[in-house]
Amino acid sequence: MTMTARERGNPAIAAESAPRQDISTTALGIAVLAAVAALAWHVSAIPLGSPYYGLFNNDVDQYVYTAGGEAVRYGVSLYDTPVFFDMEFTYTPFAGLLFVVFTFAVPAVAKALWWLAIMAALVALVALCLRALQYRNSTRTWVFALALAVVCTALEPVRSTIWLGQINIFLVLLVVWDLTRPRAAKLRGAAVGLAAGIKLTPAFFLVYLACTRQWRALGLAAAAFAGTVGIGFLVRPTDSTTYWGRQFDATGRVGPVDSPANQSVNGMLAQLLRFYEVDRYAVPSPAATVYVPPTWMWLAVALPLVALGLTAAVRAYRSGRILLSVTLAGMASACASPFSWGHHWVWFVPLLVLALDRARTSRTLRAWTLPALVVLVSFCWWWNYPGRGPIRDAPHPIGLGLFMLPREDVPDWWAQLAVPFYSSCYLLLYVAAAVYVLRASRSAATRP
Repeated sequence: MTMTARERGNPAIAAESAPRQDISTTALGIAVLAAVAALAWHVSAIPLGSPYYGLFNNDVDQYVYTAGGEAVRYGVSLYDTPVFFDMEFTYTPFAGLLFVVFTFAVPAVAKALWWLAIMAALVALVALCLRALQYRNSTRTWVFALALAVVCTALEPVRSTIWLGQINIFLVLLVVWDLTRPRAAKLRGAAVGLAAGIKLTPAFFLVYLACTRQWRALGLAAAAFAGTVGIGFLVRPTDSTTYWGRQFDATGRVGPVDSPANQSVNGMLAQLLRFYEVDRYAVPSPAATVYVPPTWMWLAVALPLVALGLTAAVRAYRSGRILLSVTLAGMASACASPFSWGHHWVWFVPLLVLALDRARTSRTLRAWTLPALVVLVSFCWWWNYPGRGPIRDAPHPIGLGLFMLPREDVPDWWAQLAVPFYSSCYLLLYVAAAVYVLRASRSAATRP
């Protein structure tokens, strides 16, 4: 199809019509070897049969989803009491309606199907990223996508998604699929609204669509989101009134704000307040004292960091790098959220694909530091805690993120250096990606 002069002048539109490229035999071979290494790591580093900490021996979030579905199916309140032991249902009433599907299968079958769906979504996400980067839709590309998806299971956000039976991989898949489609695609933006209707974090993309002036997609996203809210009120009016009236912004229902696993600005500040024992921000709770940063402190740090990411996302969008733009916005959403567990950062999957593509097309070895940095920061490290650390007396190594490495019973000088880094390691990777994009776009703009 021949492009008009206006379309040729629009980098975003021109990128959609760029010629397709192939996965090389060398890249495919390396990906397969890396996948084998990741599988070996899963089997040897943290035995699959390890109680609770084995890759398939937790699935607690899927149990919560099932309990939420049961509450909807049998007419029990979603929010008045915990739905699974002491765990509360923190998703929207619309999500509760969707989770009813789990109640029609025995737990073992539901778990197995959910794990298969997670892996399929991961492979599809990698394949979508490759498509957005103009790789051919071929058998070779799909084999590469499968191999790279297996490699990504060794990253903490992905491993914890599988381990906990989490849903974020599906939400990222919805957003990436929706926003990397051609601008003229039917209902483009609606899937973003659907994702936001399940879990509020993707609602950040309404801001992103406004910043990039994608008004049609913004309107459809807002309409789809409003539709999910309306369905919730229609089917579960009491739960909807409870959720939208007082529950949706109750961060404490998700977990302790100062948890080492809270890799958002809010979590970083809370962890630093705890580490430096700033007691005026300590709030007693039934289980323990929780440090909570005041709103002014959170906004003072979060707003500039979110603005940085959005600025980089807009620059990337205007230069036709749509996947990069969406990925930056996704990481900005995890940065801005009051609570972001490690699995909220599954945006590191498209970030790794982008970094590998950039390294492949670069003529310098230095470019390979980009994918190496993504892996080093987001890798699921293993550690044994013999009576110390955040998880005490573990009988075997535990797979966890860099943010959970030892903080206690270590030399004071090490703690002073390491804890500020641990508490913000995912944020620092996000900032590094945004700064890299801004510097690259500035260099391209000044190049003769």
